[in-house]
Amino acid sequence: MASGRVSKVKGKVVDIPTVPTIGTATAGGELATVTFTASTKGGPVSTYTALSNPGSVTGTGTTSPVTVTGLTAGTAYTFTVRGNNVTGSSEYSSASNSVTPTVATSYESIATVTVGSGGSSTISFTSIPSTYKHLQIRGIARNTSGSGFNKMNIRFNSDSGSVYTGHTLYGNGTSASALAAISQTYGWALRTSIPTSAITASVFGGFICDILDYASTSKQKTLRTLAGADANGSGDVELCSALWFPSTIAAITTIDITDESANFAQYSSFALYGIKGS
Repeated sequence: MASGRVSKVKGKVVDIPTVPTIGTATAGGELATVTFTASTKGGPVSTYTALSNPGSVTGTGTTSPVTVTGLTAGTAYTFTVRGNNVTGSSEYSSASNSVTPTVATSYESIATVTVGSGGSSTISFTSIPSTYKHLQIRGIARNTSGSGFNKMNIRFNSDSGSVYTGHTLYGNGTSASALAAISQTYGWALRTSIPTSAITASVFGGFICDILDYASTSKQKTLRTLAGADANGSGDVELCSALWFPSTIAAITTIDITDESANFAQYSSFALYGIKGS
């Protein structure tokens, strides 16, 4: 058996490791992490190898857990673990529990628009590819209005009907208020405050907006937005959940973003990302 093999390192006999005790496997995005308990017997271990079944995909590490990448989403796997050193490798452990990896989530840049010195009334993304699961818009913005905070509005596929609705929660650190859902001409799907020219010129509002299932022709489009700004002692943080519900469900191919009453100021920037995965 393998346990009879030995080597010498600096005159010392080194036996192969003995078998680790398997722990728990946990699935992730096209990967799994596998825990185990190292044996206290046998030679010192330099690395551990986790082996998948099916596929014989391996991952290596020096301690528990070991991560195995390159797995197929939707396939059920079990894992075994062995120890390795200069002499050789132990036998593999018993099998772990069965786990099924999900699709790995990743973000890919589609387009970025940065406003120039003349300002801009509308930010547009057109010919949006349908190859992603979801979309995400990340932005910083301010506008040219003369007072307070203004709101950004959004429109899909040039649809200006009363087919947008949303709930918004506002907070400033000391109090919070909620805005009830209302259906109206494009706007509420991205109900986000941005600073105006009345506020210090260096202050921009930031936001992240997820648009779920944008390419589906069977699901209405849900949006989730986190936004905020802090200027001259006036803070504003917002959470918005919204919906675009046209009478005929369609994939989103164009997005227009406007300010409710003014232009976007220079250096406002909007980036559109495609989200792969679940």
